Amino acid sequence: DNCYHRAAEGRAPKIEKQIQSKGPGITERERREIIENAEKEKSPEQNLFEKYLERRGQSNFLAKIYLARHLAIICLSSIPISYLSAYYARQRQNEFTCALGEYPDMSSYPELKIRVNCKLPAVQLQRIMAAVDIALLCTMNFIILLNLLHLFVVRKSNFVFDKLHKVGIKTRRRWQKSP
Repeated sequence: DNCYHRAAEGRAPKIEKQIQSKGPGITERERREIIENAEKEKSPEQNLFEKYLERRGQSNFLAKIYLARHLAIICLSSIPISYLSAYYARQRQNEFTCALGEYPDMSSYPELKIRVNCKLPAVQLQRIMAAVDIALLCTMNFIILLNLLHLFVVRKSNFVFDKLHKVGIKTRRRWQKSP
């Protein structure tokens, strides 16, 4: 995808050398001629701009697939997050009282009934595992969102016209402003 960027950046030093060889008294017209001649000059890669647009279209398709895949991961990970959150909320208490040594007929001997506080360590362990899983899934979703934000917002400005200002070629803003 960056072949056009590399080609534009690769020509920049050559054009700048030609401009500097003319000296500081170079006119804007001479500078423009050097740039136009460099643009007309055949490069090893024929039809560079057409190839760039073709690759750009392919990379846009791949970027859409990448975006769809990551959004699907985020949506599908909401299922285990909601299940684990519901489980974590329902299983609050792991202590209860239980009777030890109960006989089948306890109504005749109520003094023999012994109440003991019992614990279910497995419930507490499952709550801890649920909390860890929730934290990991939320962290994974956060990292995916940051990655998508960086890819589609931050790096989007890396456009070919942004490279051409180095050699005095009109930038995207100048093209839009010029009549």
